[in-house]
Amino acid sequence: MTLKEHLDDIRNNLREEIFTNEASVSQGILLRLLRALGWPESNTQVVIPEYSVEGGRVDFALCHPPSKPLVFIEVKAVGQIEGAERQLFEYVHRGVLIAILTDGREWRFFQPDDQGDYRDRRVYKLDLIETDNQESSERLNRYLNYELIRTGEAIRAIETDYRDIFRQRHIETSLSEAWIKLVEEADEFLIDVVAEKMESLCAYKPTGEQVLDFLKSLGGDRSPPEKDPSPPNPPGKKTRLAVTMPNGERIDHHNATDTFAEVIEKLGINQVGSVYPDLISTSKSSKYGYQVGQHYINNQTDTKDKKRILETIADKLGAQLKVEIISKN
Repeated sequence: MTLKEHLDDIRNNLREEIFTNEASVSQGILLRLLRALGWPESNTQVVIPEYSVEGGRVDFALCHPPSKPLVFIEVKAVGQIEGAERQLFEYVHRGVLIAILTDGREWRFFQPDDQGDYRDRRVYKLDLIETDNQESSERLNRYLNYELIRTGEAIRAIETDYRDIFRQRHIETSLSEAWIKLVEEADEFLIDVVAEKMESLCAYKPTGEQVLDFLKSLGGDRSPPEKDPSPPNPPGKKTRLAVTMPNGERIDHHNATDTFAEVIEKLGINQVGSVYPDLISTSKSSKYGYQVGQHYINNQTDTKDKKRILETIADKLGAQLKVEIISKN
C-alpha cells in the first residue's frame, strides 16, 4: 500500500469521524503514517511513546540514532489542536530539530531550534482532508521520511523552508516600514515621479505639497487594524462554508475548500484572477494545490480566511454573495 493510498483511506475515515480520541489518532493515523514513511514503529528505541522530558511527557519522540530524539510529536484528538503549541514547546529541548503538532487531520510542522515566539516558527500547516494527496504525500516525505531524517536531508529541508518563510515575513514587514519612511522623509525623487506620472495622465502637474499630502493619506494611518468581529471557532467545533450565489443558488459542501472552489469557478476563473491574482495559478505547486478546470487555487487558508477572500472578490466584482460559516454538526 502506497503512502497516497494510506492517506486516501485516512481521509475517508476522518470524514466518517471514526477517530474519537487521542489514542485512536495515534494508532490509526500517526503510527500508520510513520510505518508508511519507513519508520520501525515497533522499535521503542527509535519511536518512543510517552517520552519523558523535564516538566512532563511528549507523546512521541522519533530518534536517530536510537534513543537520541530528533523529532517530537504531540498528538491531540481531532479538532482539539488549537492552543496546543505552547504545550508542545514546553517539551522541546536542545537537540530536537523538528516539532510536530497534529490532531490527525491537521499537521503543524515547526523548526524549534531558533529564537522568538513559537507561532513564528511554524514552517507548514497540512490538512489531510482539504489538501490533495499528492501535496500531503510530498510534505510528509519531505519532513518525516525515516531515511531522510537519518541522512539529515529532512532536517535541512525544514530549515530551508523556515528561512524562506522568515525572509518573506521580514520583507513584508520591512516594505510597509520603508514606505512610511519615504513618506516621512518627503523623498524628493518619489514626489517627482508621482507628479510626472500624473502630468502624463491628465496634463496637470500637482505641487510637491499636494503629492506629499496624498502619499501621507495612503500610508499615514498607523492605528492597529480592527479586530475581526466574528468570534473564533470554539475548540473542536467543525465548520464549513455555505454560499448563496447572486441567482439564489446555494453552494454548501461538507468541506470548505470544495465550496470555495466551486464559487470561484462559477464566478469565473479569469474574472477572479483579475481582481485577486494571488489566488489563481496555471501550474500546481505547494501553495496552489486544488485544481479547478485548467487552473489551481491557493487552498492554504482556513475557513475564516476563505470567507474573507470570497467577500473581497464579491465586492470587487460587484457580485451579491452571502457567505456564511456554519457548523458541520
